[in-house]
Parts: sequence; C-alpha cells; structure tokens
Amino acid sequence: MRKKEPHIVYLGSIGFPHGLAEVQRVKLISKALVEAGASVTVINRIGVHDPEGDLKFSKEGIHEGIRYVYASGTPYRPRSFFRRNLLKVIGLINEIRILLTLHNNNQLDSAILSTMKFCSALFYRFLSKILKFPIYFNYVELNSAISTRTSYGKRINDYLYEKYVFHLVEGVMPINDFLGDVVKRHSTNMPILKVPVLCDFERFKNVKQGGDKKYFLFCGGAGYLEIIEFILKAFDLLMDNQTVALYLVANGNPRQMSLLYNEIDKIKKKNLVQTFTNVTDAQIAELYVNAIGLLIPLRPTLQDEARFPHKIGEYSASGTPIITTNYGEVKKYFEDNVTALITREYDINEFSNKMQFIISCPEKAKAIGLNARSMGLENFDYRSYGKKLKAFVTRLEKT
Repeated sequence: MRKKEPHIVYLGSIGFPHGLAEVQRVKLISKALVEAGASVTVINRIGVHDPEGDLKFSKEGIHEGIRYVYASGTPYRPRSFFRRNLLKVIGLINEIRILLTLHNNNQLDSAILSTMKFCSALFYRFLSKILKFPIYFNYVELNSAISTRTSYGKRINDYLYEKYVFHLVEGVMPINDFLGDVVKRHSTNMPILKVPVLCDFERFKNVKQGGDKKYFLFCGGAGYLEIIEFILKAFDLLMDNQTVALYLVANGNPRQMSLLYNEIDKIKKKNLVQTFTNVTDAQIAELYVNAIGLLIPLRPTLQDEARFPHKIGEYSASGTPIITTNYGEVKKYFEDNVTALITREYDINEFSNKMQFIISCPEKAKAIGLNARSMGLENFDYRSYGKKLKAFVTRLEKT
C-alpha cells in the first residue's frame, strides 16, 4: 500500500539552500514536489560557503518546506587544506550513514541526482542497488560542449558521463528538447520528463517599483566574458545619451572580475556601466522589475544550444522585456515582438537595435514584457510541475 507522503532524496547538490542557478533549480523542483504532497531531503556532502561571508545558517534545517543537511557537519568551506580534505571523507561517510538511516526507517523511496561527475553517478548507482531505491537524473547541460572543460581529466569524465550515465538511472529530466534527444540516442526506452527552467512567480508580485534611473540589466557569471563583451559593445552603439545605464550583476573569482573590469574600461560609455556582486534574492528581484530591458544573448554554439539559462525564467517572471537571440530553447517558447525582442543572428548591431527600440518605444516594450510574464506563468512556474514530477519520480516507488 502506497504511503501518503513519499520521501524523495536530492543527491549531488552543492550549497543548498543558498546559491545560483543549480541550487535554485534544486529548490524549485523540491518545492514543486513538496506542494504536490511529497517530502524532500537535500543532502549536501560538503560545505562550499565562505566562513567569513554574510551567509550564516545551520548545518541542517528546513528551508521553504525542504529539509536539508550537510553531511560534513558544516555548510562552510574551511580555509585549511587538511581540514577541507578531512571533511570530504567525513561527508562521504556521513552521507552513506544518512541514506542507510532513511532506508532503515522506510523513508528512501527515490532519489533525484544532480551531478556533472561520472564517478559520483556510479557511486550513487552502487548505493541505489544496495539500498534498492530508484534514481532520476536532473539533466541540464552537455558537459562536452562547455568550452572551459578542456583538461584531460574532464574530457575522460565527459566521455564516460555522456556515454554511460543514462544506463545508471531509471529516468531523466532534461531541461530542454536538445538534451532529451541526447538521452534518446543513448537509451531509446528511457523514461523522460522535460522540466524547463522553473521560477517562483510569486516572488515578483510585491517587489518595490519606482526610481528615476533607466537601465538595461544583465545577470550572469563573470566567466561568461564573451557574452558580457558582446553586451558592452551593443550598449556602446546606442545613440549618445547620458540617461540610460547598463547594470551588470556578475560574480566570479578575482581573475574573472579583473577581466570584466578591463572590458568595461574599453568602451566609450564606461561611466554608464555599474557592476553588482553578491546581491540578495530580494535585491535581484527589484533590479529585474525596475529595469527597462533584461539582456540574455545566446551564442550559435553547441554549448548554448544545449542549455536553457535559469535567468530566462526569472526574467519572464519580472514582466520586464527580454532581449535575446534566436538560438536554443528560446525558439520553443518566445516570439519576436510578442513575448521578447529576438535578434535573428548573434549580431551586435541587431542586438543594439533591439535595445534602442526599448528606449524609443517604452510602452510597446512593456507590453512585450507583460506578454512574456503570461507565457512564463504557463510554462515556467514551478507549481505547474508538482504533480508531474511526483508521478515521475515515484513511478517505481516501493509499495
């Protein structure tokens, strides 16, 4: 007889409940399951947060209805090399212990796996066979298409990962059709549930609006320097004015941030560019809502064809017009001049023209942003996926 409340464990997460796109996806999938009547525990093997940063939270607790635990005993990454490696061992042992306890208490019905490491997937498959729980894979990116994954070790990992990972799980949740087709090529009978970018649309309902400052906004990692450079050049082509700014919300390591600042210094309108780092969820929501346009150019590359940026869901939820390019999953959901401003090519002049349209026709642009919100509410709101997700990840649940 099926239990009233199936319990699902999220494995492979890093940093939950605080973090960027990957953590937000973990959170929204988990919230969808909780609202559909399941319970979820997110296991973080090790801590990754800065012990001297502003984030202060416990090694375990409940966040927005989702239980989480750090198996290493701390959510923070120690400064000491020795202690970091010791906590890796402790985290591994305690993660196994946590899973054993859940299994013994009949609370290990199924697991969702989120990892880019083949060895991790193999390890969790081994545990799932011993403890007899099914694994469902959250698939969001094509490893081998990421331009920075060039080392010999990463290439071996990506080859094994893309060839065999689908044989280690009972089902796959790709973020887009491209990755769904990758799954089908490797495993024709694999159960698939497409789960696109997700967003909590309620988060943007009561955001403070107002302010006289007009600005375009890009939010993304400083490591996407090529895209930021593209945006800076497009911004520099706008008709001369001193009224519209460019805000860049970007985080990265010191080297990445230094390269970003160097690119800003190269443009004529550098005095109109403002950068933001380490902003809170509330601050980023306010920045989205009060912008005149949100920027997310996608490149004509395999990497961008295979991904679906998390920020597109948040952009649409804000009701602010989006400017993007006609690549990847964008074509499946957005229509030019209806739900977004979409360039035909990855072209700086075309992109700048779309930015100029927002400045020249603010009322039309705002209507496009509101249309995007209506479309996104139908396709990207996490609440729409709770029942589907619950049915998918409990299809092999123990009875």
